[in-house]
Amino acid sequence: MSEPTALVIGEALTDIVHEADGTVLSRPGGSPANVAVGLARLGVPTALLTRLGADVNGDALREHLEQSGVRLREAGTEPPERTSTAEAQIGPDGAATYRFDIDWNPGQIRLDPVRLVHTGSLATAIEPGAAAVEAALAAAHPGTLISFDPNVRPSLGLPVEGIRGRVERIAGLAHVVKMSDEDLEWLYPAESVGDVATRMHEAGVALFLVTRGAQGCTLSTPRWTSEIPALPVTVADTIGAGDAFMSGLLFAILTDGGDQALRNGDVRQDAAGAWATTALRSAAITVGRRGAQPPFLADLA
Repeated sequence: MSEPTALVIGEALTDIVHEADGTVLSRPGGSPANVAVGLARLGVPTALLTRLGADVNGDALREHLEQSGVRLREAGTEPPERTSTAEAQIGPDGAATYRFDIDWNPGQIRLDPVRLVHTGSLATAIEPGAAAVEAALAAAHPGTLISFDPNVRPSLGLPVEGIRGRVERIAGLAHVVKMSDEDLEWLYPAESVGDVATRMHEAGVALFLVTRGAQGCTLSTPRWTSEIPALPVTVADTIGAGDAFMSGLLFAILTDGGDQALRNGDVRQDAAGAWATTALRSAAITVGRRGAQPPFLADLA
């Protein structure tokens, strides 16, 4: 078996989904795990460094990851007592709100040379793991493309000032940063998208993207800004939409050989627009399904 092209670092958890009609379902989830599954389904050899308990939920997640082709690297010296969970309440419009029960203590993280390392969400917010992730990224091989999706969760009850500081430090280590409009509203309520983009680029981010749901996405480099419209879709629910966008984006970058341009800070507008279009297609397919079910390569054809 060949070595992974991509390593995703972060939580894999069980989504306990409360549907608008009162139905309760359990599904595999976790933003980094969803990105890893999305990459693997699109044919990118992918490993996930995460923590899973020795319980029914952990076994179900291991099976889900294996079936999607994700190689599992279990972090930490001992498994947690139970697998992390997220309770998602689905509203009439398909939007989800969350409550979390999370264990994230991966210990020291050592990164082997790979083309891509991606992280974000709870893994970069909850201690002690967030500090370990930041340290690992700071020590990453110089030929590695680093991508970051903060995917902030105000429901964790963590102070915004501390999360903002961590986001900005990790963004300063990354080449690609994606945020949602909800992330911006919580992290930077008094700033425009352009203001935040300037902040990111001054930190060294080569490509900054903001997803805006049905309004598509904004992408920018230090030299240009572009808007890409969303595809029309009937929304089943929004679980995993941003993660499917991220996996579609990273797949497109790797397939196009764009990682070198991003590391060099020399990104063409037409190339990045094509990457974002693939990402929006991936997200559109996912929101048309129940749960975080990113597409396979054949779905994007």
